[in-house]
Amino acid sequence: MNKTFQNVFAKAKLENRSCFVAFVTGMDPDYKSSKQILIELSKSCDVIEVGVSFNTSTSDSSIIMSANDRALKSGAKTKKIFQLIREVKKEINSDTAFVTMGYLNQIHVYGINKYINDCKKSGVDGCIVVDSNNEAPEDDKIFKGLTKNNMAFIKLIAPTNDSDYIKQSLKKSSSWLYIVSYAGVTGSKKVNINNVKKLAKMIRKQSKIPIGVGFGIKSYSDVKKVSKLADLVVCGSSIVEKIKEGSKKGLSNTKLAQFVGKYVKKLSEGVKH
Repeated sequence: MNKTFQNVFAKAKLENRSCFVAFVTGMDPDYKSSKQILIELSKSCDVIEVGVSFNTSTSDSSIIMSANDRALKSGAKTKKIFQLIREVKKEINSDTAFVTMGYLNQIHVYGINKYINDCKKSGVDGCIVVDSNNEAPEDDKIFKGLTKNNMAFIKLIAPTNDSDYIKQSLKKSSSWLYIVSYAGVTGSKKVNINNVKKLAKMIRKQSKIPIGVGFGIKSYSDVKKVSKLADLVVCGSSIVEKIKEGSKKGLSNTKLAQFVGKYVKKLSEGVKH
């Protein structure tokens, strides 16, 4: 298991709670504001997923797609996202784990080895590749490269996946496994607790690996419910909406970060058991 994730899980266990994971799109709404937001979120989050902007993402709702558009307009590129994470990690004191979330096509275009090397240089602790297939040669290459550099390959498990797919995914997962609570795009529905219970049971039969749950977790009470079933609770769309709301109010940099940070801190308190 990646060392930062080991520390994250140990701390949460000591404090009798689940881990809180926040997703934001890197460079939304701009580089400076995004940097301040990430610094602010590190105070209340165990893990931060940084979305690498992509203009044809297939798993994202209009909320995240709009964030991608804002980021791309502000000049977001994969290289700049790495720079952003590197700068943030130098400035924070917490042991927050950073994860990149992106698509296979953009990694392939960037170059798989280059992507992994830049993850390592930037202090990235793990990667989520939304549309990567367990049997694809590129998937193997990413898995081997990340493992060699002590970074986590975080696999997504959807309600449409069977126990064989879970078995395959477990072979490539060392730090945690990410349950998608429903079939569909991010934040488009409410979290499906029945799906979570069913998938968690299937995973627990095969492994003791920590389980994260995302998609449709939008409120403090959602976080509270899911934290009883999962080791990590992932919130994304509602945080991205908060960034948009703050931007529309004319907030930027530190003021926008504080506005978003206050909201996320309250959400994160739902992980306490």
